[in-house]
Amino acid sequence: MVEQEKWKQGTARQAAELRIQLAQMTAASQMLERCAWDPKSKGYLAAMNQSICRMLRLVGRMELCGRLGDEAPELNIAPVNLGGLAYDLGMRMAGLLERTGVALTVDCPEHLAAQADGELVRQLLLELTANGARAGTQVWLTLKQDGDSAVFIVEDNGPGVSPEKLPFLFDSGAEELPDWRKSGNGIAIARRIAVLHGGRLAPLCVPGRGLAVTVSLPLNRGVDDVLRCPPVEWDRGGFDDAVVGLSHLLPAKVFEPVEYES
Repeated sequence: MVEQEKWKQGTARQAAELRIQLAQMTAASQMLERCAWDPKSKGYLAAMNQSICRMLRLVGRMELCGRLGDEAPELNIAPVNLGGLAYDLGMRMAGLLERTGVALTVDCPEHLAAQADGELVRQLLLELTANGARAGTQVWLTLKQDGDSAVFIVEDNGPGVSPEKLPFLFDSGAEELPDWRKSGNGIAIARRIAVLHGGRLAPLCVPGRGLAVTVSLPLNRGVDDVLRCPPVEWDRGGFDDAVVGLSHLLPAKVFEPVEYES
């Protein structure tokens, strides 16, 4: 356990050093945005911002996997409006995915309160939506209440996965899956988040529609039976969380600088 903790601390230090470098790159990009308006310069800046966001995503997932890998990781459990969170994030993701030719339909109630770690739930939705967008051209994000549980369903119209291969979805390098179904541990991360909340995640192949991933989270889990910690500061380098979370799918055009008013 001591050796494992040393490796974890070393990984955390490496991630922190990477974030320092990324912060410097972001600052340079923001300065250049003010004076580069010809098409070639805008293209260079777009590629630079795209790479920054993709690296921010990778560093964030590295930190998240380190945190979730603990036997009993600390959660920031607090009242969360899952409906508002899912709708806001879903609409921002829909606008971005439209640029890739993927239509995301969001169906969430205006208000559905729960005790949860809001940032982890946000990451869960990003992972599952990105996984669906890689596989198909249509994705549906739905939230509903089922008794004392909140149920998220993320479906896509991709080729689907045969029942005997569903267990391999949790293995990022499984040779049994086609490339568009390899989530880079995204579904495994989502399942871990669900389990930590006392919930569960279940993938299901829907005939004629693709893959559906259902996540059930208890609405009224008491806060006394989980470890508490201060809110985690999720550093996305000043970029929108949906942009960072979907950066590996988005074209460079999305990252072009916006013109400042003089």
